[in-house]
Amino acid sequence: MRLPVHPLPLALALTLAFTGCARPGTRPGAAAAPSAPRPAPSLAAASPAAGSAPASAPADAPPASPQGEETADDDDDEGPDDEGDVELPPDATLRPPHPLANVSDRELEERIGRDLPSLGSMSVGRPNGGLLVNGVQLSDGDAWTVVAPGEAWATEETSEYLKTAIHAVTARFPDSPKLAIGDVSARGGGYLKPHLSHQSGRDVDISYYYRGGGRWYQRATAENLDLARTWAFVRALVTLTDVDLLLIDHSIQALLRDYAESIGEDRDWLGLLFKGRGAVPPIIRHAPGHATHLHIRFYNPIAQETGRRAYPVLVRRGLVKVGPQYFVVTARKGDTLARLAKRYDTTVRAIRRANNLRSTLIQAKRTYRIPVSGRAPPALVSGPVAIPPRRLPPGPAQTAAPTAVR
Repeated sequence: MRLPVHPLPLALALTLAFTGCARPGTRPGAAAAPSAPRPAPSLAAASPAAGSAPASAPADAPPASPQGEETADDDDDEGPDDEGDVELPPDATLRPPHPLANVSDRELEERIGRDLPSLGSMSVGRPNGGLLVNGVQLSDGDAWTVVAPGEAWATEETSEYLKTAIHAVTARFPDSPKLAIGDVSARGGGYLKPHLSHQSGRDVDISYYYRGGGRWYQRATAENLDLARTWAFVRALVTLTDVDLLLIDHSIQALLRDYAESIGEDRDWLGLLFKGRGAVPPIIRHAPGHATHLHIRFYNPIAQETGRRAYPVLVRRGLVKVGPQYFVVTARKGDTLARLAKRYDTTVRAIRRANNLRSTLIQAKRTYRIPVSGRAPPALVSGPVAIPPRRLPPGPAQTAAPTAVR
């Protein structure tokens, strides 16, 4: 089976942008009217396993940008790959072996050529620079509705994790209103305007639970937020799925944490979720624009590892098309287009065209796409994708059904 041609960049994007949700004024759940040619995604390496060396930028390149679609000072977009010396709650999840663990590279290439769909979903690269292969399209369910089906393509794991968490809420609160699912990814992944993330089938925009039902993209407040159901949903995401991060506005975080403490949740565990500990960042993080919806990012133990192994074969067989490539950088004080062009061995004209700039003026702390060329396809990671343990609360062991092995 030959996939539809989809542009796949070669260079590693340096940004760690994670928000990627619709800007205020953009119709939620749908692509904004194009103001410039749709750029191709910048493929960045998936989170490396412990001990693997990350791909590097040019020697004098600026540090990786933490800027997202809606803010210039948010945290890193990825969760920790290595908890270091920080003691975390035990991982009681029974995670089965990867279905391709005993499949040789030669056998894998044969299966890609013979029956690509049999390998299941593949999340290739990073959420803010990647692709989706063999994705599944989300549709309305018993406890959720899909706002924009054309932009609701996910990996199988993302789909099942989402359903698991929602059903955990409806099991406890049978009369719960349906959640609204917004943007996930395009059918083949890649750039999904206006997002920087939502590129590899692992990001989901979804509504909060509101008293009386609410509506999609309604601002959550102390008066209309259904704290019991929303906290039950967040708790299920953390304890029953491989969640990477949850983007929630500060004001909503405060309401949820107060409620969780009021019903007896362990304070140390809540601190680990909302504030992090030592080198371990929080799972629940702030990003402007997320008082109207929740942004979820999942780890995908199967889809990420399958994507890592299959990517070189997909490129070699022409099942994905090599296209434009970009570094995504944050301009520093004193930077000019000329300096950026020299630093990245490109031209001012190319940078202006990539960013639809009408002049040569740029602003510090703003992100810009820097086109680059002539680079070889990146090795995503040198070893199996590392997924950190779930941060379970103290008490009786909690387990979720293991991911099905194909």
